[in-house]
Amino acid sequence: MHSLLVVLGNQLFPTNFISDVNPSRIFMAEDLGLCNYEKHHKLKILMFLAAMREKRDELRSDGFEVDYFDLDSEQFEADYEAKLEQSIKQHSITHLQIFEVEDKPFEQRITSFAKKNKLTLEILSSPMFLLSRDEFESLVSGRKTLLMGDFYKRVRKKFKILVDEKLNPEGGQWSFDEDNRKKLPKGIVLPESFKPEISQYTSKLQSQIAEKFADHPGSLDNVWMPLNRVEALKALDYFIDNKFTDFGSYEDAISSQDTFLFHSALSPALNLGLLTPQDLLDKVGQCSAKGQIPLNSIEGFVRQIIGWREFIRGVYQLHGDEQQQSNFFGFKGKLKACWYEASTGIPPLDDAISFSHDFGYTHHINRLMIIANIMTLCEIHPDEVYRWFMEMYVDSSEWVMVPNVYGMGTFADGGLFATKPYSCGSNYILKMSDYKRGDWCPIVDGLYWRFVSKHMTKIKNNPRLSFMQKTLEKMDSERKATIFAKADEFIAKVSG
Repeated sequence: MHSLLVVLGNQLFPTNFISDVNPSRIFMAEDLGLCNYEKHHKLKILMFLAAMREKRDELRSDGFEVDYFDLDSEQFEADYEAKLEQSIKQHSITHLQIFEVEDKPFEQRITSFAKKNKLTLEILSSPMFLLSRDEFESLVSGRKTLLMGDFYKRVRKKFKILVDEKLNPEGGQWSFDEDNRKKLPKGIVLPESFKPEISQYTSKLQSQIAEKFADHPGSLDNVWMPLNRVEALKALDYFIDNKFTDFGSYEDAISSQDTFLFHSALSPALNLGLLTPQDLLDKVGQCSAKGQIPLNSIEGFVRQIIGWREFIRGVYQLHGDEQQQSNFFGFKGKLKACWYEASTGIPPLDDAISFSHDFGYTHHINRLMIIANIMTLCEIHPDEVYRWFMEMYVDSSEWVMVPNVYGMGTFADGGLFATKPYSCGSNYILKMSDYKRGDWCPIVDGLYWRFVSKHMTKIKNNPRLSFMQKTLEKMDSERKATIFAKADEFIAKVSG
Protein backbone atom coordinates (compact mmCIF):
# COMPACT_ATOMS: atom_id res chain seq x y z
CA MET A 1 0.00 0.00 0.00
CA HIS A 2 1.45 3.35 -1.08
CA SER A 3 0.65 5.89 1.65
CA LEU A 4 0.99 9.65 1.59
CA LEU A 5 0.97 11.69 4.82
CA VAL A 6 -0.33 15.22 4.33
CA VAL A 7 1.45 17.59 6.71
CA LEU A 8 -0.14 21.03 7.00
CA GLY A 9 1.66 24.16 8.13
CA ASN A 10 0.11 23.87 11.58
CA GLN A 11 1.05 20.20 11.95
CA LEU A 12 4.83 20.48 12.22
CA PHE A 13 4.93 17.94 15.01
CA PRO A 14 8.03 16.36 16.57
CA THR A 15 9.45 13.78 14.20
CA ASN A 16 8.66 10.82 16.46
CA PHE A 17 4.93 11.36 15.85
CA ILE A 18 5.52 11.24 12.10
CA SER A 19 7.80 8.21 12.39
CA ASP A 20 5.00 6.38 14.22
CA VAL A 21 2.77 6.90 11.18
CA ASN A 22 5.47 5.41 8.91
CA PRO A 23 4.22 6.89 5.61
CA SER A 24 5.66 6.00 2.22
CA ARG A 25 5.95 9.69 1.43
CA ILE A 26 5.07 13.05 2.93
CA PHE A 27 3.25 15.88 1.15
CA MET A 28 3.71 19.54 2.09
CA ALA A 29 2.62 22.58 0.09
CA GLU A 30 2.87 26.32 0.41
CA ASP A 31 -0.46 27.47 -0.94
CA LEU A 32 -1.80 30.84 -2.04
CA GLY A 33 -5.33 30.00 -0.95
CA LEU A 34 -4.23 29.18 2.59
CA CYS A 35 -2.24 32.43 2.72
CA ASN A 36 -5.04 34.72 1.62
CA TYR A 37 -8.43 33.17 2.45
CA GLU A 38 -8.18 35.80 5.16
CA LYS A 39 -5.78 38.73 4.78
CA HIS A 40 -3.40 37.13 7.24
CA HIS A 41 -0.73 39.26 8.90
CA LYS A 42 2.39 39.31 6.72
CA LEU A 43 4.43 38.00 9.63
CA LYS A 44 2.07 35.03 10.02
CA ILE A 45 2.58 34.08 6.37
CA LEU A 46 6.35 34.34 6.81
CA MET A 47 6.20 32.26 9.99
CA PHE A 48 4.22 29.48 8.32
CA LEU A 49 6.30 29.28 5.17
CA ALA A 50 9.67 29.48 6.93
CA ALA A 51 8.65 26.94 9.57
CA MET A 52 7.34 24.57 6.89
CA ARG A 53 10.65 24.75 5.04
CA GLU A 54 12.57 24.16 8.23
CA LYS A 55 10.41 21.09 8.92
CA ARG A 56 10.84 19.82 5.36
CA ASP A 57 14.62 19.99 5.76
CA GLU A 58 14.43 18.18 9.09
CA LEU A 59 12.25 15.41 7.67
CA ARG A 60 14.48 14.90 4.67
CA SER A 61 17.57 14.74 6.87
CA ASP A 62 15.79 12.03 8.89
CA GLY A 63 15.30 9.97 5.76
CA PHE A 64 11.71 10.81 4.79
CA GLU A 65 10.70 11.31 1.15
CA VAL A 66 8.98 14.70 1.00
CA ASP A 67 7.07 16.17 -1.94
CA TYR A 68 7.22 19.92 -1.39
CA PHE A 69 5.65 22.77 -3.36
CA ASP A 70 7.00 26.21 -2.44
CA LEU A 71 6.12 29.80 -3.20
CA ASP A 72 8.44 29.81 -6.25
CA SER A 73 6.82 26.80 -7.89
CA GLU A 74 4.42 27.19 -10.82
CA GLN A 75 1.74 25.43 -8.77
CA PHE A 76 1.79 27.91 -5.85
CA GLU A 77 -1.38 29.63 -7.07
CA ALA A 78 -3.09 26.35 -8.02
CA ASP A 79 -5.65 24.82 -5.67
CA TYR A 80 -4.23 22.80 -2.80
CA GLU A 81 -6.01 19.73 -4.13
CA ALA A 82 -4.37 20.12 -7.55
CA LYS A 83 -0.93 19.93 -5.99
CA LEU A 84 -1.97 17.00 -3.85
CA GLU A 85 -3.39 15.17 -6.87
CA GLN A 86 -0.09 15.62 -8.71
CA SER A 87 1.81 13.80 -5.95
CA ILE A 88 -0.81 11.07 -5.71
CA LYS A 89 -0.69 10.28 -9.42
CA GLN A 90 3.11 10.51 -9.61
CA HIS A 91 3.61 7.97 -6.82
CA SER A 92 0.53 5.77 -7.31
CA ILE A 93 -0.81 6.62 -3.86
CA THR A 94 -3.76 4.59 -2.63
CA HIS A 95 -3.84 5.54 1.06
CA LEU A 96 -4.03 9.12 2.35
CA GLN A 97 -3.12 10.00 5.93
CA ILE A 98 -3.58 13.27 7.78
CA PHE A 99 -3.63 14.41 11.39
CA GLU A 100 -6.91 15.86 12.65
CA VAL A 101 -7.49 19.27 11.07
CA GLU A 102 -8.77 21.97 13.42
CA ASP A 103 -10.37 23.85 10.55
CA LYS A 104 -13.71 22.33 9.66
CA PRO A 105 -13.99 23.63 6.07
CA PHE A 106 -10.49 22.43 5.17
CA GLU A 107 -11.00 19.09 6.87
CA GLN A 108 -14.10 18.66 4.73
CA ARG A 109 -12.09 19.53 1.63
CA ILE A 110 -9.62 16.73 2.37
CA THR A 111 -12.43 14.26 3.09
CA SER A 112 -14.18 15.14 -0.17
CA PHE A 113 -10.91 14.93 -2.10
CA ALA A 114 -10.18 11.43 -0.81
CA LYS A 115 -13.69 10.25 -1.68
CA LYS A 116 -13.56 11.78 -5.16
CA ASN A 117 -10.20 10.14 -5.88
CA LYS A 118 -11.22 6.79 -4.33
CA LEU A 119 -8.47 6.90 -1.72
CA THR A 120 -8.66 5.34 1.70
CA LEU A 121 -8.38 8.16 4.23
CA GLU A 122 -6.89 7.70 7.68
CA ILE A 123 -7.45 10.51 10.20
CA LEU A 124 -4.72 10.45 12.83
CA SER A 125 -5.07 11.64 16.40
CA SER A 126 -3.34 15.00 16.83
CA PRO A 127 -0.60 15.56 19.42
CA MET A 128 -1.60 19.22 19.42
CA PHE A 129 -4.05 18.50 22.24
CA LEU A 130 -4.16 16.22 25.27
CA LEU A 131 -7.79 15.25 24.83
CA SER A 132 -9.35 13.58 21.83
CA ARG A 133 -12.53 15.12 20.47
CA ASP A 134 -14.55 12.27 21.97
CA GLU A 135 -12.89 12.69 25.37
CA PHE A 136 -13.81 16.38 25.43
CA GLU A 137 -17.42 15.60 24.57
CA SER A 138 -17.63 13.00 27.33
CA LEU A 139 -16.22 15.44 29.89
CA VAL A 140 -18.87 18.07 29.13
CA SER A 141 -21.82 15.84 28.26
CA GLY A 142 -24.97 16.28 30.29
CA ARG A 143 -24.16 19.88 31.22
CA LYS A 144 -26.63 22.59 30.28
CA THR A 145 -23.90 25.24 30.22
CA LEU A 146 -20.27 24.74 29.27
CA LEU A 147 -18.19 25.91 32.22
CA MET A 148 -14.45 26.11 31.77
CA GLY A 149 -13.80 25.99 35.51
CA ASP A 150 -15.64 22.71 35.92
CA PHE A 151 -13.99 21.27 32.81
CA TYR A 152 -10.55 22.36 34.06
CA LYS A 153 -11.00 20.50 37.36
CA ARG A 154 -11.98 17.34 35.51
CA VAL A 155 -8.93 17.52 33.26
CA ARG A 156 -6.62 18.16 36.23
CA LYS A 157 -8.00 15.05 37.91
CA LYS A 158 -7.94 12.96 34.73
CA PHE A 159 -4.24 13.62 34.12
CA LYS A 160 -3.34 13.96 37.83
CA ILE A 161 -1.83 17.42 37.38
CA LEU A 162 -1.24 19.58 40.48
CA VAL A 163 -3.35 17.27 42.67
CA ASP A 164 -2.56 15.08 45.68
CA GLU A 165 -3.25 11.36 46.09
CA LYS A 166 -6.91 12.09 46.86
CA LEU A 167 -7.16 14.29 43.75
CA ASN A 168 -7.45 17.45 45.81
CA PRO A 169 -5.77 20.55 44.33
CA GLU A 170 -2.29 21.54 45.46
CA GLY A 171 -2.44 24.65 47.60
CA GLY A 172 -6.05 23.96 48.58
CA GLN A 173 -7.73 25.66 45.62
CA TRP A 174 -8.21 24.93 41.95
CA SER A 175 -7.49 28.43 40.69
CA PHE A 176 -5.22 31.21 41.89
CA ASP A 177 -6.69 33.68 39.45
CA GLU A 178 -7.36 36.17 42.26
CA ASP A 179 -3.60 36.33 42.88
CA ASN A 180 -2.84 36.91 39.20
CA ARG A 181 -4.28 40.38 38.73
CA LYS A 182 -1.49 42.68 39.86
CA LYS A 183 -0.49 45.86 38.12
CA LEU A 184 3.17 46.23 37.19
CA PRO A 185 4.86 48.12 40.03
CA LYS A 186 6.78 51.28 39.25
CA GLY A 187 10.42 50.65 38.47
CA ILE A 188 10.02 46.97 37.64
CA VAL A 189 12.58 45.72 35.15
CA LEU A 190 10.89 43.69 32.46
CA PRO A 191 12.81 40.70 31.08
CA GLU A 192 13.88 40.73 27.47
CA SER A 193 11.94 38.43 25.21
CA PHE A 194 13.49 35.34 23.64
CA LYS A 195 15.38 35.98 20.41
CA PRO A 196 15.51 32.91 18.17
CA GLU A 197 18.17 32.09 15.64
CA ILE A 198 17.26 33.59 12.28
CA SER A 199 16.12 31.05 9.70
CA GLN A 200 18.02 30.87 6.42
CA TYR A 201 14.66 31.39 4.70
CA THR A 202 13.63 34.57 6.48
CA SER A 203 15.29 37.25 4.37
CA LYS A 204 14.09 36.07 0.96
CA LEU A 205 10.58 35.43 2.27
CA GLN A 206 10.38 38.93 3.72
CA SER A 207 10.97 40.39 0.25
CA GLN A 208 8.59 38.00 -1.49
CA ILE A 209 5.76 38.43 1.02
CA ALA A 210 6.09 42.21 1.00
CA GLU A 211 5.53 42.06 -2.76
CA LYS A 212 2.98 39.27 -3.13
CA PHE A 213 0.87 40.21 -0.09
CA ALA A 214 1.30 43.97 -0.08
CA ASP A 215 -2.36 44.57 0.83
CA HIS A 216 -2.18 42.36 3.93
CA PRO A 217 -1.79 44.04 7.32
CA GLY A 218 1.25 44.00 9.54
CA SER A 219 4.99 44.52 9.62
CA LEU A 220 7.64 41.98 8.63
CA ASP A 221 10.41 43.59 10.67
CA ASN A 222 10.11 41.66 13.93
CA VAL A 223 10.61 37.93 13.44
CA TRP A 224 10.43 37.06 17.13
CA MET A 225 8.87 33.58 17.10
CA PRO A 226 10.77 30.25 16.86
CA LEU A 227 10.54 28.59 13.45
CA ASN A 228 11.72 25.06 14.27
CA ARG A 229 11.51 22.67 17.20
CA VAL A 230 15.04 23.29 18.44
CA GLU A 231 14.37 27.01 18.79
CA ALA A 232 10.90 26.38 20.23
CA LEU A 233 12.41 24.25 23.01
CA LYS A 234 14.94 27.01 23.68
CA ALA A 235 12.07 29.51 23.90
CA LEU A 236 10.34 27.29 26.45
CA ASP A 237 13.51 27.04 28.54
CA TYR A 238 13.98 30.80 28.30
CA PHE A 239 10.48 31.40 29.65
CA ILE A 240 11.07 29.01 32.55
CA ASP A 241 14.38 30.65 33.45
CA ASN A 242 13.50 34.32 32.92
CA LYS A 243 9.76 34.91 33.14
CA PHE A 244 7.91 32.08 34.83
CA THR A 245 8.42 33.26 38.42
CA ASP A 246 6.49 36.50 37.87
CA PHE A 247 4.18 35.26 35.14
CA GLY A 248 1.25 34.56 37.47
CA SER A 249 1.28 37.79 39.43
CA TYR A 250 1.38 40.02 36.33
CA GLU A 251 -0.54 37.80 33.94
CA ASP A 252 -3.29 40.41 33.46
CA ALA A 253 -1.12 43.54 33.60
CA ILE A 254 -1.07 46.00 30.70
CA SER A 255 1.90 48.12 29.68
CA SER A 256 2.18 50.91 27.14
CA GLN A 257 5.86 50.04 26.72
CA ASP A 258 5.85 46.30 26.12
CA THR A 259 3.41 43.70 24.81
CA PHE A 260 5.17 40.49 25.91
CA LEU A 261 5.81 41.29 29.60
CA PHE A 262 6.12 37.98 31.52
CA HIS A 263 4.10 35.94 29.02
CA SER A 264 5.67 32.89 27.41
CA ALA A 265 4.49 33.88 23.91
CA LEU A 266 4.63 30.16 23.03
CA SER A 267 1.19 30.08 21.40
CA PRO A 268 2.60 30.35 17.84
CA ALA A 269 4.94 27.39 18.46
CA LEU A 270 2.07 25.39 20.00
CA ASN A 271 -0.33 26.24 17.20
CA LEU A 272 2.25 25.29 14.56
CA GLY A 273 2.88 21.97 16.29
CA LEU A 274 6.54 22.72 17.05
CA LEU A 275 5.73 22.20 20.72
CA THR A 276 3.07 19.95 22.20
CA PRO A 277 1.09 20.56 25.40
CA GLN A 278 2.93 17.60 26.89
CA ASP A 279 6.27 19.38 26.31
CA LEU A 280 5.04 22.26 28.43
CA LEU A 281 3.51 20.11 31.12
CA ASP A 282 6.71 18.08 31.46
CA LYS A 283 8.68 21.28 32.09
CA VAL A 284 6.08 22.62 34.50
CA GLY A 285 6.12 19.32 36.37
CA GLN A 286 9.87 19.60 36.83
CA CYS A 287 9.51 23.15 38.18
CA SER A 288 6.73 22.08 40.53
CA ALA A 289 8.79 19.18 41.88
CA LYS A 290 11.74 21.47 42.57
CA GLY A 291 9.56 24.12 44.23
CA GLN A 292 11.36 26.86 42.34
CA ILE A 293 8.31 28.62 40.87
CA PRO A 294 5.40 30.13 42.88
CA LEU A 295 2.26 28.02 42.77
CA ASN A 296 0.13 30.86 41.43
CA SER A 297 2.40 31.06 38.35
CA ILE A 298 2.44 27.31 37.85
CA GLU A 299 -1.32 26.95 38.22
CA GLY A 300 -2.02 29.99 36.00
CA PHE A 301 0.14 28.56 33.24
CA VAL A 302 -1.35 25.07 33.56
CA ARG A 303 -4.83 26.61 33.35
CA GLN A 304 -3.92 28.19 30.03
CA ILE A 305 -2.62 24.88 28.64
CA ILE A 306 -5.12 22.29 29.85
CA GLY A 307 -7.94 24.65 30.76
CA TRP A 308 -8.63 27.32 28.19
CA ARG A 309 -6.70 25.82 25.28
CA GLU A 310 -8.33 22.39 25.46
CA PHE A 311 -11.70 23.93 26.30
CA ILE A 312 -11.68 26.37 23.38
CA ARG A 313 -10.77 23.63 20.90
CA GLY A 314 -13.59 21.45 22.23
CA VAL A 315 -16.13 24.26 22.02
CA TYR A 316 -15.06 24.90 18.42
CA GLN A 317 -15.58 21.27 17.46
CA LEU A 318 -18.99 21.00 19.17
CA HIS A 319 -20.45 24.45 18.62
CA GLY A 320 -18.24 26.42 16.22
CA ASP A 321 -20.70 26.25 13.34
CA GLU A 322 -23.57 27.72 15.35
CA GLN A 323 -21.29 30.31 16.94
CA GLN A 324 -20.28 31.63 13.53
CA GLN A 325 -23.94 32.14 12.67
CA SER A 326 -24.67 34.05 15.88
CA ASN A 327 -25.18 37.76 16.52
CA PHE A 328 -26.96 37.97 19.89
CA PHE A 329 -27.14 41.77 20.01
CA GLY A 330 -27.83 42.21 16.29
CA PHE A 331 -24.86 44.53 15.78
CA LYS A 332 -24.20 45.82 12.26
CA GLY A 333 -21.17 48.11 12.55
CA LYS A 334 -18.21 47.86 10.15
CA LEU A 335 -14.58 48.54 11.02
CA LYS A 336 -12.98 51.62 9.52
CA ALA A 337 -9.29 51.95 8.63
CA CYS A 338 -8.39 53.40 12.04
CA TRP A 339 -8.61 49.87 13.54
CA TYR A 340 -5.64 48.93 11.36
CA GLU A 341 -3.83 52.26 11.48
CA ALA A 342 -3.96 52.64 15.29
CA SER A 343 -5.60 56.04 14.92
CA THR A 344 -8.78 55.71 16.99
CA GLY A 345 -7.60 58.34 19.51
CA ILE A 346 -7.85 56.04 22.56
CA PRO A 347 -4.22 55.47 23.67
CA PRO A 348 -4.60 51.96 25.20
CA LEU A 349 -6.50 50.81 22.12
CA ASP A 350 -4.11 52.37 19.64
CA ASP A 351 -1.10 50.90 21.44
CA ALA A 352 -2.70 47.44 21.43
CA ILE A 353 -3.36 47.78 17.71
CA SER A 354 0.21 48.97 17.12
CA PHE A 355 1.59 45.97 19.01
CA SER A 356 -0.60 43.74 16.85
CA HIS A 357 0.65 45.41 13.68
CA ASP A 358 4.32 45.26 14.68
CA PHE A 359 4.45 41.77 16.18
CA GLY A 360 1.28 39.96 15.11
CA TYR A 361 0.84 39.50 18.84
CA THR A 362 -0.41 41.14 21.96
CA HIS A 363 -1.32 39.36 25.16
CA HIS A 364 -4.81 38.18 26.10
CA ILE A 365 -5.90 41.18 28.18
CA ASN A 366 -5.14 43.62 25.38
CA ARG A 367 -7.05 41.36 23.01
CA LEU A 368 -10.05 40.75 25.26
CA MET A 369 -10.45 43.75 27.54
CA ILE A 370 -9.16 46.47 25.22
CA ILE A 371 -9.67 45.57 21.56
CA ALA A 372 -12.63 43.13 21.59
CA ASN A 373 -14.25 45.06 24.44
CA ILE A 374 -14.23 48.38 22.60
CA MET A 375 -15.28 46.77 19.31
CA THR A 376 -18.29 45.26 21.10
CA LEU A 377 -19.14 48.50 22.88
CA CYS A 378 -19.05 50.18 19.44
CA GLU A 379 -21.62 47.65 18.17
CA ILE A 380 -19.32 46.14 15.54
CA HIS A 381 -20.75 43.08 13.77
CA PRO A 382 -19.13 39.95 15.27
CA ASP A 383 -18.08 38.75 11.79
CA GLU A 384 -16.06 41.95 11.42
CA VAL A 385 -14.44 41.36 14.80
CA TYR A 386 -13.64 37.76 13.87
CA ARG A 387 -12.10 38.79 10.53
CA TRP A 388 -9.88 41.40 12.23
CA PHE A 389 -8.64 38.92 14.83
CA MET A 390 -7.96 36.27 12.18
CA GLU A 391 -6.00 38.79 10.16
CA MET A 392 -3.93 40.41 12.87
CA TYR A 393 -2.36 37.57 14.89
CA VAL A 394 0.33 35.05 14.06
CA ASP A 395 -1.31 32.52 16.41
CA SER A 396 -4.78 32.87 14.92
CA SER A 397 -6.63 29.74 13.79
CA GLU A 398 -10.28 28.90 13.29
CA TRP A 399 -10.43 26.75 16.42
CA VAL A 400 -8.87 29.58 18.44
CA MET A 401 -10.77 32.58 17.16
CA VAL A 402 -14.30 31.25 16.67
CA PRO A 403 -14.98 30.54 20.39
CA ASN A 404 -12.80 33.41 21.62
CA VAL A 405 -14.46 36.02 19.41
CA TYR A 406 -18.06 34.82 19.19
CA GLY A 407 -18.08 33.55 22.78
CA MET A 408 -15.81 35.63 24.99
CA GLY A 409 -14.96 38.70 22.93
CA THR A 410 -18.39 39.70 21.66
CA PHE A 411 -20.93 37.47 23.47
CA ALA A 412 -22.43 36.95 20.01
CA ASP A 413 -23.41 33.38 20.92
CA GLY A 414 -25.60 34.65 23.77
CA GLY A 415 -23.70 32.90 26.54
CA LEU A 416 -22.71 29.43 25.41
CA PHE A 417 -19.92 29.41 28.01
CA ALA A 418 -19.69 33.02 29.23
CA THR A 419 -22.30 34.43 31.62
CA LYS A 420 -21.92 38.01 30.36
CA PRO A 421 -19.90 40.08 27.90
CA TYR A 422 -16.29 40.71 28.89
CA SER A 423 -16.72 44.48 29.00
CA CYS A 424 -15.30 47.31 31.05
CA GLY A 425 -14.93 51.07 31.29
CA SER A 426 -11.80 53.10 31.89
CA ASN A 427 -11.43 52.14 35.58
CA TYR A 428 -10.36 48.58 34.81
CA ILE A 429 -7.84 49.76 32.21
CA LEU A 430 -6.38 52.34 34.61
CA LYS A 431 -6.26 49.76 37.41
CA MET A 432 -4.31 47.22 35.35
CA SER A 433 -2.02 49.51 33.35
CA ASP A 434 0.42 52.39 33.36
CA TYR A 435 -1.94 54.64 31.38
CA LYS A 436 -2.89 57.97 32.90
CA ARG A 437 -6.38 59.33 33.16
CA GLY A 438 -7.12 61.54 30.17
CA ASP A 439 -9.62 62.66 27.56
CA TRP A 440 -10.01 59.04 26.43
CA CYS A 441 -11.56 57.99 29.74
CA PRO A 442 -14.99 59.66 29.30
CA ILE A 443 -15.18 58.11 25.82
CA VAL A 444 -14.58 54.57 27.10
CA ASP A 445 -16.89 55.18 30.06
CA GLY A 446 -19.56 56.50 27.73
CA LEU A 447 -19.23 53.44 25.51
CA TYR A 448 -19.53 51.14 28.51
CA TRP A 449 -22.54 52.76 30.16
CA ARG A 450 -24.26 53.31 26.81
CA PHE A 451 -23.88 49.56 26.20
CA VAL A 452 -25.26 48.75 29.66
CA SER A 453 -28.22 51.04 29.07
CA LYS A 454 -29.06 49.68 25.62
CA HIS A 455 -28.16 46.01 25.71
CA MET A 456 -27.55 44.46 29.13
CA THR A 457 -31.27 43.95 29.79
CA LYS A 458 -31.19 41.33 27.01
CA ILE A 459 -29.06 39.07 29.19
CA LYS A 460 -31.15 36.87 31.46
CA ASN A 461 -30.13 35.76 34.95
CA ASN A 462 -27.12 38.07 35.11
CA PRO A 463 -26.32 38.56 38.81
CA ARG A 464 -24.53 41.85 38.11
CA LEU A 465 -27.33 43.37 36.07
CA SER A 466 -29.25 44.94 38.93
CA PHE A 467 -26.07 46.46 40.37
CA MET A 468 -25.12 48.01 37.02
CA GLN A 469 -28.64 49.32 36.45
CA LYS A 470 -28.69 50.97 39.90
CA THR A 471 -25.28 52.55 39.28
CA LEU A 472 -26.52 53.92 35.97
CA GLU A 473 -29.69 55.30 37.58
CA LYS A 474 -27.64 57.10 40.24
CA MET A 475 -25.25 58.64 37.70
CA ASP A 476 -25.30 62.44 37.48
CA SER A 477 -27.55 63.31 34.54
CA GLU A 478 -25.15 65.91 33.18
CA ARG A 479 -22.21 63.48 33.24
CA LYS A 480 -24.36 60.80 31.68
CA ALA A 481 -25.38 63.09 28.81
CA THR A 482 -21.77 64.16 28.27
CA ILE A 483 -20.22 60.70 28.16
CA PHE A 484 -23.05 59.26 26.04
CA ALA A 485 -22.52 62.06 23.51
CA LYS A 486 -18.77 61.32 23.42
CA ALA A 487 -19.54 57.64 22.90
CA ASP A 488 -21.89 58.37 20.00
CA GLU A 489 -19.30 60.64 18.43
CA PHE A 490 -16.60 57.99 18.77
CA ILE A 491 -18.78 55.24 17.27
CA ALA A 492 -19.53 57.42 14.26
CA LYS A 493 -15.80 58.04 13.85
CA VAL A 494 -14.61 54.41 13.97
CA SER A 495 -17.46 52.41 12.44
CA GLY A 496 -19.45 52.45 9.27
